[in-house]
Amino acid sequence: MGYRIVISDDEPIIRLDLAQMLENLGMEVVGEAADGFDAVECCRSLKPDLVLMDISMPLFDGLKAARTLLEEKLAKAVLIVSAFSEPELIQKAAELGVGAYLVKPIEERNLLPAIEVSLAQYRRQKKLEDKLEQASQNLQERAVIDRAKLVVARENHITESEAYRLLQKMAMDKRRPMGVLAKSILEQSEQRSQVNRAKRELMEHKGLSEKAAYRAIQNAAEKKNISTAEAAEAILEGGDTP
Repeated sequence: MGYRIVISDDEPIIRLDLAQMLENLGMEVVGEAADGFDAVECCRSLKPDLVLMDISMPLFDGLKAARTLLEEKLAKAVLIVSAFSEPELIQKAAELGVGAYLVKPIEERNLLPAIEVSLAQYRRQKKLEDKLEQASQNLQERAVIDRAKLVVARENHITESEAYRLLQKMAMDKRRPMGVLAKSILEQSEQRSQVNRAKRELMEHKGLSEKAAYRAIQNAAEKKNISTAEAAEAILEGGDTP
């Protein structure tokens, strides 16, 4: 257990009582704040597991502070501890995504279940977010592989199925993830495309042969100690015409 916790309440005696309860439960109180603003600033540096947050505080109330903490992920969970039990306050807290809402006076026996439920809720949400993020990354990688497959098929005059199998073999031979290899292929294809466009630019506007145009790009790259693709880009942008 041993969670790292910040207490935010404008009454010092309540902060003291809560700290004692938490220490009895084996928790570590890493910070205290007398208002919502200080609570947010405290959590920016400490990144606690959980914040015990009063609602009625000066300057920046607990609900506003809770919103900031959860939106900016400055704490894993926020547990509201308030003397007010009006349904509208509870509803607002629920809409913000707080882990639990306890009404003062707080009893130690009620504190641990609320903390555990709050952090369990965080873990479930985090697991879901991780799955969604992974799914998004998989879709993006799939799109990159599909584009690379088309490039390989076109350049090698083979079918898309053959190109995909070739990508798989290349990834295995090079011991690189297929997505990384596909991205590299697309980057190389774009670089070749830039060089070809720059060659055409020089052939059309300078009257150079294809061989002379390519040599001009190489010379520009050597002169500036940059890649041929970067030299081609500069030529296309009109900033470095041989």
